[in-house]
Amino acid sequence: MGRADVSGKWLLGEAPEEWVRWMLADPTLEVEEFLTAEFRHVLRHSDVLLRVRDAQGPFLLLVELQLHYDPEMPRRMQAYAALAEEKYRLSVYPLVLYLLSPAPGVSLPDCYHSEFRGLVAHRDFRVVKAWELEARVVVEQGPLALVPLVPLMRGADEDVVRAGVRALWERGAGEEMEVVLALFASFIMSAERVRQIVRWEMAVLRESPWYQEIVQEGLQQGRQEGLQEGVQKGLVEAVLHLLRTRFDLSGSAVESLAMQLQKVSEAEVLRQLLVVAASTESMDEFQASLERAAGIITPAE
Repeated sequence: MGRADVSGKWLLGEAPEEWVRWMLADPTLEVEEFLTAEFRHVLRHSDVLLRVRDAQGPFLLLVELQLHYDPEMPRRMQAYAALAEEKYRLSVYPLVLYLLSPAPGVSLPDCYHSEFRGLVAHRDFRVVKAWELEARVVVEQGPLALVPLVPLMRGADEDVVRAGVRALWERGAGEEMEVVLALFASFIMSAERVRQIVRWEMAVLRESPWYQEIVQEGLQQGRQEGLQEGVQKGLVEAVLHLLRTRFDLSGSAVESLAMQLQKVSEAEVLRQLLVVAASTESMDEFQASLERAAGIITPAE
């Protein structure tokens, strides 16, 4: 695969049997085959379909690595599982690994259920929440595929991130895994600190499907806000969304940024700031661009 293909299927493809045994708590499982390519017309970049064998025989493990909460997940898992079951004539074990926690009060369903005119359709699927996994335990005992995700887990801090990087080096993981770890480490520490710990290549990072999903979510939020309350406010909200996601800003920091962004009246300038928010390596860099755009400071001659 290309060096920038740091999607879910790439991560699990590095050591699938180790991941499957750990996640299903069964050391006897054997991964017989990746079926993702044969199922490409249905699955997305974050989906993995494996044929696995246990003591009773082969079955399908359908894995969805989901960045954000998706209210359509039950319907999607029902459809994916049914199609896989029909195509391969094997029982399916569906599993969703959520990476980022949803908004407070939002529950994550673990089944699809429908009742219509006396007929019932029901399918369970397993939900694993990255933020409930113990970061240090994963670094020390977990499968290689989960190590790049440790910044999203419980107890993650700079020491854990450093331990995760060491684990990747010691286990011979590729540079792409460090890219994934760098992306998520930027959620809990500054980009400057991440850069000191992890090999950070922005060009590679931008090609990550997860990075693109974060950016697109910001753009989509901006478009929605723009339709409802004006283009300027929509773009401001999109910039704030990206910065909150990338740098884990406090409420007071977001308010301060919002006040400064509101001083920028030209939509084109705000669009340029949106690009800066998606690509900047530190809040200091973004702040300098914002201050120049808002006329808060005069650029040095």
